[in-house]
Amino acid sequence: MTAPLAGRVAVVTGGGSGIGRATVRRFVADGASVVLADLSVESAGVAAELDPSGRTVVFQRTDVRSAEEVAAAFAVAMDRFGRCDIAVNNAGIIAGGPIHEDGADEALDRVWQVCVAGVWYGCRAALEHMRPQGGGVILNTASAAALWPTPTFPAYGMAKAAVVHLTRSLAVAHGREGIRVNAVVPGPTRTGIFEAAGADHDDLEQTYAAKTALGQMIAPEEIADAFAYLASDSARSVTGAILQVDAGYRPSFG
Repeated sequence: MTAPLAGRVAVVTGGGSGIGRATVRRFVADGASVVLADLSVESAGVAAELDPSGRTVVFQRTDVRSAEEVAAAFAVAMDRFGRCDIAVNNAGIIAGGPIHEDGADEALDRVWQVCVAGVWYGCRAALEHMRPQGGGVILNTASAAALWPTPTFPAYGMAKAAVVHLTRSLAVAHGREGIRVNAVVPGPTRTGIFEAAGADHDDLEQTYAAKTALGQMIAPEEIADAFAYLASDSARSVTGAILQVDAGYRPSFG
């Protein structure tokens, strides 16, 4: 049986940890070659673990706040593999607090540069290569924060809502060129954000799990499953979709 992504080439930003790392692993298992783009040079170890030969997984240090560095990651895909079929714009951060607090403007700038400008640059770089080759798939990581009030981190929720709008807009703009554009909306997922919570880690997970219909956290691999589906031919008629993988997250629960 042919692997669903055999012969395809993907660029995954934020590919060194959390959802990004799980997505790189899943794409490789499904037969794709991958450029793992990440700010952390330690992520080179993830690429080497998956493919010590470097023939199918290549690390490229990438700060998504830089249009040039994002474009360079896609150029690596073209140089090493000759094409770019899938882009996963996944890199993101959570920062800031209520709008009236000191430092809110600085936090807004940081979140906007990574979560919005970084996705914008990734989509543009992907389109530059996908349009001439006659098609491709662009996938963006949004968040349940885009769909529900986020009083603690309003800048983050606003940024992720922008990702949703950009996804829908590009899907309409480029569908006739054979380019599908979709977003995945993760709910509370076990990523580095929770791992960094220290002694309150378990309490934090329980708090978020209580706000889901299923009463549970989400594994990064479950988000990767969604990306793998959207990247495959099984989703050939899916574009402009905002796929919620959120365990039924509703802030009013709990």
